[in-house]
Amino acid sequence: MPESEVRRRRIFPHLSSDEAAAKESDKNEDATNEGETNEAYDNAKSNKPTAASNSNNGIAQSSSESSAVHHHLLPLPLVLVTLLCSGLFWVMSFRDAFATGQPLLLNLPASLAPPSLAEAELSLLEHTKSQKWFHDDDTSKAYWKSSRGGLGSIRPYTSDDNDMGGLFVRKMAGVAAMGYHTTKLWSIVFQSAPMPSIEEGSGIKMRGASWSIGHYDSILTLAILGNVCVAVFYMVRIEELRNAGAEPLVALLVMASLIEALVFGAYLLSRRMSMKKAKKNVQQPQQPKRPAQKKKGSKEKDASSSSPTTQEYNPHEDPNSIPSRIAFRTVLIVSSTVALISIRDLFFAGSIIPFIPRDDIYLEWTGAFFHSPPPDTVEADEYGLESPLYAGDKLVSQLLGMYLVLGCVLKFASVGAWSKGNKSMGPESPENVDRHGVVSSKMIWKAQALGNGLLLFMLRMFAPAAKSASLDLRWHLMTVAYEMIILGLYGFH
Repeated sequence: MPESEVRRRRIFPHLSSDEAAAKESDKNEDATNEGETNEAYDNAKSNKPTAASNSNNGIAQSSSESSAVHHHLLPLPLVLVTLLCSGLFWVMSFRDAFATGQPLLLNLPASLAPPSLAEAELSLLEHTKSQKWFHDDDTSKAYWKSSRGGLGSIRPYTSDDNDMGGLFVRKMAGVAAMGYHTTKLWSIVFQSAPMPSIEEGSGIKMRGASWSIGHYDSILTLAILGNVCVAVFYMVRIEELRNAGAEPLVALLVMASLIEALVFGAYLLSRRMSMKKAKKNVQQPQQPKRPAQKKKGSKEKDASSSSPTTQEYNPHEDPNSIPSRIAFRTVLIVSSTVALISIRDLFFAGSIIPFIPRDDIYLEWTGAFFHSPPPDTVEADEYGLESPLYAGDKLVSQLLGMYLVLGCVLKFASVGAWSKGNKSMGPESPENVDRHGVVSSKMIWKAQALGNGLLLFMLRMFAPAAKSASLDLRWHLMTVAYEMIILGLYGFH
């Protein structure tokens, strides 16, 4: 064998003779076959994801997502009770606003509405004189249904015959009640589960509300107080309403209000107790995590580990601040005046506030001097003996004041009763600050923006009639519209 061939075999062993090449190729084929069989066997025993495992993982992931959604949703009994109780008040308020004087229960079958309730509703409408603007006979001038207590019954002028001031009070009472009960229905019945959204310049934010986190605690607390106020309002006047023959309907309203408040309180306490138990269970295994001794240079490590969080912190979203300063100033300016006038109508009916322009004309236009004439005045001499005959008008006026006060309380609480973040942040939260209070406030702002829109619409409808009585409603329209725009912008943003 020549020396060049030996050297070539040492450098390139695969360029050997044909027999050696054939043997080596057979060995390589056997090795590859064994490798494929071993790999298949190893894959069968290994934890690598296969098609079946991927399907199982997908099922597990979907089940975890469904459990997470169930974790955020409100309990179904709570939603049903809110739909029934607040829905009853909302339907009656809608009737008072857009079909004043229309009896609802008379047209229903006896299985749905007992005759006693239908008669009680009719007696309540007669006691409040709401059927004055509702004509159900074919011989009357109000041929169109919109004129039978609807928006068509609003006239562009005020006279002794049409009494547009009294119709204004009744329709505004219905609209104010709709705004209050809509806050509960919109927040609880039409719930949106929390979903992460990425916004420019602000990182990840959660949209929606969660029951387990506690976003509904503030709304339920305010709803409990409001329902108790509604029940007390009717219970204080139960003798008057019993004499009018409306006791069965009033008893139903009081019972619905108290049942809803009781259910809200029970679920609120159960949620807080479960949250305390969950915190105890989470804190126990997390205690022995920190090491007992620190090595040299641990301060530098702690500083370097804490630096990313400080860099992500946004100073414009301080969790200790109020939810919105602009909304706070707006509500403070507008709702303070509305609350002052409403408290006067509720507790001191007929009293003139001297620093409010043309307040005496407003009281005269709405008929407050008839049912509550101020003492030692000309009105007291003229209408003092006849004031008991206007007890129903006083009831409606005080009902309007109560619902306006409850709406103002909701707005005051949403802008100043809690901070932007009123709970401790968890390490697993996707946001850099806690926006727990903002979520609760936005639910109230959305519903109250809608309520202000209804108030604005009704004020605009009665503006010509009020102007004919020397009462200008332009300032009322501008202030209510301004508050509606601010609450809508920050509520739906």
